[in-house]
Amino acid sequence: LKAAFILNFSKFTTWPEEAFGQSQDSFNFCVVGEDPFGTTLSGLESKKVGGRNIELLYPDSPAEQKRCHVMFVSKSEMGKLGQLQQATSGYPLATVSDIRGFSRRGGTFEFVTRAGRLSFIVNNNQAKKNGLQINASLLNLAAQVL
Repeated sequence: LKAAFILNFSKFTTWPEEAFGQSQDSFNFCVVGEDPFGTTLSGLESKKVGGRNIELLYPDSPAEQKRCHVMFVSKSEMGKLGQLQQATSGYPLATVSDIRGFSRRGGTFEFVTRAGRLSFIVNNNQAKKNGLQINASLLNLAAQVL
């Protein structure tokens, strides 16, 4: 379910043109830390975002993370959040996590459970700082918008 949410986050967010080096560049979906998705994400590679093929990446360094368009931050990286946010802030990148308080710490999308249902918080200020524009219909679906 989280993978489907992330795909929809991607489809309802606009990246600046400079986020893509060339017109044929892929849309890079990244996982930082332990991968909680298993084989679920492999199905994303058959999808497209903005007419671009999705490529899954597992970056190890801040330089590699800057190639990402959407980056899921695993709970295993909780101790590195400050360093991660500092390295990627201002880049055309949407960060997503299920770490509690992630959106208040500079993350773009935070998964939360409300009334037994998966939902999300959007830090629209951080999205704008990173040059991203989130569609109003996605903002309206959020449990909270910062």
